[in-house]
Amino acid sequence: MFIPRSIKRKQPDTIFEQPINKKQLTKDVLSNGSSSDDVDDTDDNGNDGSTNTNFNPNTGNNSQAGESVKQLSSQQRLVDTNSDEPSCIICGKYGEYINDETENDVCSMECKKIDTDMSHHPKLSIAAKLEQQVQQSRTDHDTTTQTSTLTQHFTAENVHAKWTNYQESESVYTMTRAQRDAILKAHDLVVRGGRLPRPITSYDQCYTTLGDTLYNNLETNLGWHMATSIQRMAVPVGLAGRDLYVSAPTHSGKTGAFLIPLVVHCQSLNAIHRYKRRGGPYALIIAPTRELCQQIENITKQMVQNIRNLRTALLVGGQPLATQLHRLKTGVQIVIGTPGRILDIAKHHPALLRLFMVRMVVLDEADAIFGLGFEHQVKEIMARLSNNAVLQTSLFSATMDGYSEKDKGDSIMKRKMQDFLNAPVEISIRSVDDDDGNDNQSWEVGTNGNDNSGGDLVAATSSVRQTVLWVENNRKAKRLLSILSDPKYFMPPTLVFVDSRLGAEFLTRAIQKQNGALRVVAMHADKDQDERAKIVAGINDQQGTAWDVVVSTNILARGIDLPCVRLVINYDMTTTLEEYIHRIGRAVIHGPLTRNAKERRGWAITFVNKENQNILPAFTKMLSRKALHQVTPLPSQMKKYL
Repeated sequence: MFIPRSIKRKQPDTIFEQPINKKQLTKDVLSNGSSSDDVDDTDDNGNDGSTNTNFNPNTGNNSQAGESVKQLSSQQRLVDTNSDEPSCIICGKYGEYINDETENDVCSMECKKIDTDMSHHPKLSIAAKLEQQVQQSRTDHDTTTQTSTLTQHFTAENVHAKWTNYQESESVYTMTRAQRDAILKAHDLVVRGGRLPRPITSYDQCYTTLGDTLYNNLETNLGWHMATSIQRMAVPVGLAGRDLYVSAPTHSGKTGAFLIPLVVHCQSLNAIHRYKRRGGPYALIIAPTRELCQQIENITKQMVQNIRNLRTALLVGGQPLATQLHRLKTGVQIVIGTPGRILDIAKHHPALLRLFMVRMVVLDEADAIFGLGFEHQVKEIMARLSNNAVLQTSLFSATMDGYSEKDKGDSIMKRKMQDFLNAPVEISIRSVDDDDGNDNQSWEVGTNGNDNSGGDLVAATSSVRQTVLWVENNRKAKRLLSILSDPKYFMPPTLVFVDSRLGAEFLTRAIQKQNGALRVVAMHADKDQDERAKIVAGINDQQGTAWDVVVSTNILARGIDLPCVRLVINYDMTTTLEEYIHRIGRAVIHGPLTRNAKERRGWAITFVNKENQNILPAFTKMLSRKALHQVTPLPSQMKKYL
């Protein structure tokens, strides 16, 4: 049973109090939802039958006299920071009771059960047992109305979120609906879902949840002070333990949006498992390319620096398998990798990659994962996760077809994601095409190049100036060389996109032959991992880039951070608008863009001709909705599609 603080720590007020029969006390406790297994028939001295303290859980010496025993952590109040109050060992709320089986301070029956299980049954599935207990408590005590001042009901349903105990700060909690709507409108956020937390504006509003070390890492190592638009809503939703479905433009802060809640939950799970070195992995991040995985791991390492027992493992092809297996054997909490390598290790080395311990899964560039043939592999990976644990899944991409004008619930991506997400919160950003303040949405039609009114919608960035040139195939090389030779257009390092690996090699040799002064390199999947890493490092060298021109396949089109790139040339036009948007997103200039700094926009030049007629109608329509300073005049051959 629960032992309130007044019984355990405080002597009776007088010696004339009448003794109480412990069997009657047991009945009283059971009437409030306790299990008979929780009742100890002997006191601290081994005596059986009576005690000197007249206590009733409902009306006795409890500091919260007249109140019933708290069943859920969400019903307990927060700790008063101005006093020396005890805090719950599990969730950090007011430790109103003492667990008679562990001597630890707890706030409710829910946290007592977790504390007891961890102390006496460490090998049992705590998550499964707690989930059953929470569901039973809801059924048996649905009439309980006592809540704390800052109760967050959306955290009560997710086990690992309950351990994190995300509570909105006072400035967030007191936000009115009008203030919330104003923030969402100002940042062009579209949010769909029930039981939503309120948006944040800066990370100091989550300081209590983040902790001192993580907060300092965000500010010092990563230079993140204010939350980006997508992070203002995605971070609190992630901290609350909800599944996420996010669509936001390139360089909008999507990586931070899923990493911050993930690291916070990992800290809590670490504490629950007593910082066991091989207690994890708790989180799994899946991305379609090796380069994107390496980028995510680099950011994660900076974020978890100096945080106790938080290590990462990078599982990608092209690197020695033995090294990755050794890394897993030493113990990691966060796994980042490509679907193929993760599944290969999960099949042949399940004892090292213990997927049954995973509690959070993130699919970055989810549309590419589904569109490039990785869907089956991801489903196999998900099937190996524990069926008894609460799982939080998040899908992120720059161009997910989440919304359809005629049928918002029938898009291809939405149908596919139903197997992965549970009542997700959908967050998207509408980019504003007009810098002068016109609130025009840039959600365009036809992800597959078809101009259908019922087509899916994709967001085109407004931070890149776009030029379209009508160039026949036999004249593309000559036109490209003229651009690379003209200082008015050429801005190294320039990224040139082609369709095939062979095309990348041939075009690279052609450029070198015609202009030997240019430092040119081809980038594609046939390159070994070390060579690919050196190419990306050479592009991003702030002291002086190693390459003037990089001819690449779509391997560099998605998610890769290339801050030095200012010019992107689509030598071969894409077959879908999503691919086009991902490509030109590499030219987005980092940092805030003022209204009058149009010259600081990146630039994208695209070659098109009659071979691209399948996508031209939707492509032309998308460009026609842009402001004049964002798109140069279209070729006459495209005007028939307006």
